Amino acid sequence: MTLIHDNFLLNSKTAIKLYQKVKDLPIYDFHCHLDPKEIYDNKNYETITQLWLSGDHYKWRLMRAFGIDEDYITGDAEDLDKFQAFMEMLPYAAMNPMYHWCALELNRYFNENTDLDKVDSLKLYKALNKKLAKSTHTPQSLIKASNVSVVCTTDDPCDDLKYHKLLRQDKKVTFKVCPTYRPDSYVLLNNNTFKEKLAKLNDVSDKEVKDLTSYIAALKARIYYFDREGAKSSDQSFEKVPLMTATKDEAQEIFNQLADGHDVSEEKQYELAGYILTELSKVYRTLGWVVQFHLGPIRNNNTKMLDIVGTDSGFDSVGNQLNAKTLNAMLNHLEQHNALSDTIIYPNNGNDHLMVQAAAGNFSNSEHKVQLGAAWWFNDTKEGMERHLVDYSNVGLLSKFVGMLTDSRSMISYTRHEYFRRILCNFVGEKIEKGEITLSNSTIEQMLKDICFNNAVKLFKIEGIKEV
Repeated sequence: MTLIHDNFLLNSKTAIKLYQKVKDLPIYDFHCHLDPKEIYDNKNYETITQLWLSGDHYKWRLMRAFGIDEDYITGDAEDLDKFQAFMEMLPYAAMNPMYHWCALELNRYFNENTDLDKVDSLKLYKALNKKLAKSTHTPQSLIKASNVSVVCTTDDPCDDLKYHKLLRQDKKVTFKVCPTYRPDSYVLLNNNTFKEKLAKLNDVSDKEVKDLTSYIAALKARIYYFDREGAKSSDQSFEKVPLMTATKDEAQEIFNQLADGHDVSEEKQYELAGYILTELSKVYRTLGWVVQFHLGPIRNNNTKMLDIVGTDSGFDSVGNQLNAKTLNAMLNHLEQHNALSDTIIYPNNGNDHLMVQAAAGNFSNSEHKVQLGAAWWFNDTKEGMERHLVDYSNVGLLSKFVGMLTDSRSMISYTRHEYFRRILCNFVGEKIEKGEITLSNSTIEQMLKDICFNNAVKLFKIEGIKEV
């Protein structure tokens, strides 16, 4: 039996019917790591390895676990050899989401129903490359084929956003590509990054950045620049929740210590981060931006491999440092200082979903909504998404959930939205068949459409994107 079929992951007649209502909805990709230059240049990929394996630390981790030499992962091996090494591993990834994701991507973008256990990898490599040479498989064509309405990239505050401007001017681009302000490395400063961030801000600022006040002013100026270029959101990722305890004078003192090259403790770094974040958040609220927090991962744990292959290469861990009291304190501090906006919080540890959603409920009202975000990173598995839906529902309103994101560097990861929609419909369908939900068909359909698309439209308010 082919792994991917019409009723994949849909285990009841009700689930099958529900999925028909949402499967063709457009995709609102409000958080990803796609390169706007790659989208604009719209060049064909030379090999499937470039599209499928380059930059994908999810795949790299599994290849290392299988015992594949690094030369075939991030090293200098030929593209064919890297592809064959990956395909040799893939059958043994059964029960890992990669097994499902890859099967979906091969089916949806290349019409390949290959039995992953019996692959002629050379023949498949040639067939995929042949299709990649066609106009149907350029970056823009792949995004269009995925029925994407909006792509929100992740961008350094000092980025000139050149390619966002060019994409906006290109009439052939039918989907929107919007920047997202990503200031976390400028907010959480340390001895290794301080001078670099200061220099980058000075390069794009009209006035000299010389103290904390001018530093924050420069970051605020970049927020307004991003807003003029179509940004509707900021995103920041921290291992721990920023501390909201430092006064202006205390924050200035920590800043001065960094400027003078002195060692600053991690606690002081997070205190300074809390102060800077508060000041930036006041602008986010003024502009009506959505604020996203990705919290908890412990990054770059293998320093030997960090030196060899760099960051974002698959050496990060699930963290265990989120604290309900600290998270509530951060949100409460922002609320008290008129700096809390519509907020999405993604914990890296699935055990924190219930806690985060409960904390979020303390600060949702008619002015702003705070909510748990989609199952993220180590949690966007079938079972992880199912647990996430349970936790979200138990202490919140699932009907108001903003839904799935891609969080990927690949142009063909949009099948993750299909994966989520199938899991969602199976989850709700099971409740209906057990008699735990007795709502009308129209109400259920509207709820699912809202989760899969409309809630994001209403939350981010990107011009020209309408509900379905």
